[in-house]
Amino acid sequence: MKFQLLVICVLFASCTPRVVHFLNSNVSYQDLNTYRLVNVKVNKRNLSREAAQLLDLIESSIQFQMSDKRMYEVSNVSPDLILRYEFISNTNSQVTQNTGFFQFPSTNIQTVYESVILLELLHDKKLVWQGSYDMRQSRRTEKSSKNIKEAIELIFTTYPYRAGSPEADPTLTSTKKK
Repeated sequence: MKFQLLVICVLFASCTPRVVHFLNSNVSYQDLNTYRLVNVKVNKRNLSREAAQLLDLIESSIQFQMSDKRMYEVSNVSPDLILRYEFISNTNSQVTQNTGFFQFPSTNIQTVYESVILLELLHDKKLVWQGSYDMRQSRRTEKSSKNIKEAIELIFTTYPYRAGSPEADPTLTSTKKK
């Protein structure tokens, strides 16, 4: 019975979206007050309207987390932190064949949409913090603004510092709605 419960827990955990993160403990967080947001792999002029809107939503959600919740100021001239983000997506097809004793052979093709949001904070070209959210989806649905905002909020629950503060703020790591 215990083995079956363990298998069910492992299967459930492997099917849910998750946040992966790294926080550098050797950083003087009290010296960090400004940031610049960049996406080095995207030239917005060559994007479709939908893709540009998606990136704008990601950027506004990041700016809310950094500026409004953590009190960092945006600076394009000598910022303390560079916040780099990426949105990576891919499509895969999974093929399963059903052959039963009393069934006709059949093939089932399922399209799986996979996407990941990756955020990195760098100070003097050194990694300060990194967080990513796996947004694997089993069927085609539009990535709504709610899903993107929630993903970014969950990623930021792993970054507990406010601008200029040497101590982690436990209220920033809570997923409870205020």
